[in-house]
Amino acid sequence: MANEAEQAAGKGDLATLYQTTRNLSGKRSTQIKPIKDDNGKSITKEVEQRKHWVEHFKRLLNRPPPTTRPAIPTTEAELPVNTDPPTKSEVLNAIKMLKTGKTPGPDGIPAEALKIDPETTADLMTPLLEKVWKEGKVPEDWKNSYLFKLPKKGDLSQCKNWRGIMLLSIPSKILSRIILERIKQALDEKLRPEQAGFRRNKSCIDQIATLRIIIEQSLEWQSPLYLNFIDFEKAFDSVDREVIWKLLRYYGVPSTIIHLIQQLYDNAACQVIHNGKLTEAFEVRTGVRQGCLLSPMIFLIAIDWIMRQTTATNEGTGIKWTDTKDLEDLDFADDICLISHKLEDMQVKSNKLAEEASKIGLHVNIDKTEMMKIPSQHQQQQQTTISINGKNLKETTSFTYLGSIVSTTGGTDEDIKARIGKARQAFITLKSVWRSTAISIKNKIRIFNSNVKSVLLYGSETWRVIKSISNKLQTFINNCLRSILKIRWPEKISNRDLWERTNQEPIVKQIGRKKWRWIGHTLRKPSSDITRQALEWNPKGRRRVGRPRVTWRRSCEEEMKACGQTWSRVKKLSENRSQWRCAAEALCSSRN
Repeated sequence: MANEAEQAAGKGDLATLYQTTRNLSGKRSTQIKPIKDDNGKSITKEVEQRKHWVEHFKRLLNRPPPTTRPAIPTTEAELPVNTDPPTKSEVLNAIKMLKTGKTPGPDGIPAEALKIDPETTADLMTPLLEKVWKEGKVPEDWKNSYLFKLPKKGDLSQCKNWRGIMLLSIPSKILSRIILERIKQALDEKLRPEQAGFRRNKSCIDQIATLRIIIEQSLEWQSPLYLNFIDFEKAFDSVDREVIWKLLRYYGVPSTIIHLIQQLYDNAACQVIHNGKLTEAFEVRTGVRQGCLLSPMIFLIAIDWIMRQTTATNEGTGIKWTDTKDLEDLDFADDICLISHKLEDMQVKSNKLAEEASKIGLHVNIDKTEMMKIPSQHQQQQQTTISINGKNLKETTSFTYLGSIVSTTGGTDEDIKARIGKARQAFITLKSVWRSTAISIKNKIRIFNSNVKSVLLYGSETWRVIKSISNKLQTFINNCLRSILKIRWPEKISNRDLWERTNQEPIVKQIGRKKWRWIGHTLRKPSSDITRQALEWNPKGRRRVGRPRVTWRRSCEEEMKACGQTWSRVKKLSENRSQWRCAAEALCSSRN
């Protein structure tokens, strides 16, 4: 297996290299036997297990309709979207965009088979798709799917700790891609700027950085801040489909396209894959199809509607962001962070969100929804209880937001400590790779960079790295590299020689490069972009007496000062990408 990894690396076959690396690490998708029924009793017989999986997913994917659906007005003006039957060029583009290396759906056709000769495939598929489009009727077998189980955290003998993803037929994927390419830009322009999930030129890092800046600046200016991190129960599986069709009409999607999407959903059925065997088929009537290309955009529309209704009647309940705008929330798909200056505003907004979400089938998970307070000095003793549906929310001093830990102290030390722990576990998991004599040092370092270092540096663009922290990061990396090179005590090697042999650079420089590249990317965004605005945002308030806090933004200013730069000069340089690359390199070297 190690030889296979080495050969894959030599050919540049990264997919095989990654899969072989996983196999070498001993990580497998584990099927727990036995599973437990709803009463906690073990089910040992495979036939009974399959039956229980069907019962579980049938409940999950067929939720009761909302007690009250929202009153969604109709929109006469449709989006400027092409509704003609698909052309060969569109079909060809959709075929080329199919992802390879995926398990086929009920049709048994792998994407690789269609991509061998995409021109011929497009010639065959175009007439079929034209017929489907004109008749407005999707073949029944395009609606069927296999449900593949993926483990989550927790006790895997309990069905609730597994999630399902649909394996769909290739023709339905091609049709979905064509529809998505036609509607995504027009729909994206209608979404709220606070939403960053599944959108071009927006990322988790944008939201993490924005939230960190809000916390740090609120602390510095002694401005009270309340955050509510909303969690929905089984969000993708719970959205009411009747509401989905009305929302698509409201957002201006042409009726021809809505009808085709409905066709993919109506009478859709799936079978669960358990231990390599299929269960009986059952109908799926709620939620968006996990694994469908259209699902993220459809889901974003649902969340957008909820947040518009939540904030429309509660203007001024957020934080003062610009002269003309308050910032009410930060969203990444259904990961929503409500933001307010006042406790009473947060209570009103939280209740309104729960009410509007329930109208489309989503329910707030009280056990996982947590709130955080950043009080000003005179508010330390005030009560800060928030409740939803009569149940008090847990108050926390730190929260893992989009994979990074944010805290009431505003620092990043806790997050960095957690990243080192995760990277150490990733390194230990791959110990068979590091011990192998069949894999070259060059490829071991390649695997280290992609599987360990990437885990370590997730979110590092937003870190406030002081010397003691950078030393901890560098010590961890140096220890890993020495282990890969099999350098044991009392052997000695200088850090510089170690980095040269492994083609590494000081970690503080790599973090600086990631940070300044991200800053340049952010500065090139429109002035209305929330993350760009965050780079210069300050709340109303007064600084504490004494030495200013060491914030992420202040550390950036110190690096600029060391290079003789200012924010205004940096903004100008970022407009030209080639100039910015040179400037960013100088800025990330200013700490060395």
